[in-house]
Amino acid sequence: MRPPVPVRAVASAGILLLLIAALLAAGCSGILTGDTGSSLRANTTGDLRAYFLDVGQGDSSVILFKDKVILIDAGEVDPGDRVVSDLRKLGVTRIDLLVATHPHSDHIGGMQEVLANFPVGNVLDSGMASTSSLYEHFLKTVDERNIPYIAAEQGETIDLDPSLRILVLSPPKGRIGDDINTNSIVLRISYGTVNLLYTGDATTAAEDAMEKTGYPLDAQVLKVGHHGSSGSTSAAFLGRVDPEVAIISVGADNDYGHPHKETLERLKTAGPLVFRTDQDKTILVESDGAAYSVVMEKDTGNIWSHTAPSTATTVTANPTITPPKTTGTTAPSAPFTLPVTLPAIPSNITVPVPSLTIPSLQIGNASSVYISSVQFNAPGDDTKNLNGEWVRLANRGDGAVLLTSWTLSDRNSAEPYRFPAFLLLPGNSVTVYTGSGVMNDTALFMGKTAPIWGNSGDEATLRDGSGNIIDRRLEADSS
Repeated sequence: MRPPVPVRAVASAGILLLLIAALLAAGCSGILTGDTGSSLRANTTGDLRAYFLDVGQGDSSVILFKDKVILIDAGEVDPGDRVVSDLRKLGVTRIDLLVATHPHSDHIGGMQEVLANFPVGNVLDSGMASTSSLYEHFLKTVDERNIPYIAAEQGETIDLDPSLRILVLSPPKGRIGDDINTNSIVLRISYGTVNLLYTGDATTAAEDAMEKTGYPLDAQVLKVGHHGSSGSTSAAFLGRVDPEVAIISVGADNDYGHPHKETLERLKTAGPLVFRTDQDKTILVESDGAAYSVVMEKDTGNIWSHTAPSTATTVTANPTITPPKTTGTTAPSAPFTLPVTLPAIPSNITVPVPSLTIPSLQIGNASSVYISSVQFNAPGDDTKNLNGEWVRLANRGDGAVLLTSWTLSDRNSAEPYRFPAFLLLPGNSVTVYTGSGVMNDTALFMGKTAPIWGNSGDEATLRDGSGNIIDRRLEADSS
């Protein structure tokens, strides 16, 4: 049984403004900077260390965050001892979350070695049936040791630490057919404004399904799906993720020809820096929540020499699992989060906010916000694909814009969509979908139960809180 979790609602405009003021007082004015370039920085250090382990033709990644440890897959059977050795070099004495993306041997073969050497707090599994003896042995060991077992479901969030966001992007509750690769677990792990996307062996069918959900797919770091197979990492998916760095876990001279030429060509067109474990050995991505660096084992002997996570904390037995929302439009988190803990302020105390030079925070008629693109005609049956209808807003200015009480309407709408307390940062965009989903930093949902945009011609009108027209977009202009 998953533990009950509190319902989290969207913050009101007043609360959001207080949070902004408190963050500024704490010296975090950097969130409002106009720098929209790459966050890849040399020599960045921080609380998040993500290792993409060299396990040959297989997959294994470990994420260290403060005193928490996440292991995603464990390679084939033979490299299992190498995974254990790498974890020990990092000072790991326990694993808080063990993820088996899917029951193929090149991902779960080393699990028995891992389970034999480390206590495990929780197991996240794809829940796909398999007659593999490796998989059956894995499940038997998990059961015998009474390790809490979680079958992944799209939309769930797993809270190991307040500053770390773990979102399950796939598989959906009903699964996508019966293909094991297609139903691999896909995780988006976020620290501050830095996002990492782990795709297991997810195929283009899974990618297509994720693209239609409205969940955020953008990530600076992409763990390329299925070792670079041509059946994964489509051009459309790369366009949605827009990675700065792509990491391929692959064995040298493998029998599958991974990574395939087609995938490498798509990556070259998309433009991220590409790293490969067969060439670069283990790869480390380290982040402070605002920037990140990439270090290759082949280039330095210091990749393992960071301070090990504390061993004083016991294994987390039950992380908070927030189930996916099926109705409504409220979100499990605010439009943005930062690794900052705000102290409680008594109601009878007024805290002065120091004068800081920051880009303007505009609340009202903000000419920098515009409708950048629309899709009025959803693919397939509109009534079954409400999130196939959408309108995208972008902020091309230098100041953050608070969209509280702004409205978005179609040509004939008597009931426009009213924006919640959403802060649109400079250089960022947000897509407003017709249906329901989980609000996040790149997606909002109207919560409608029927299509609203006219397929044969419509017009989207964006107004600020005072009713002033900010922008209009005709269907003929859609892209």
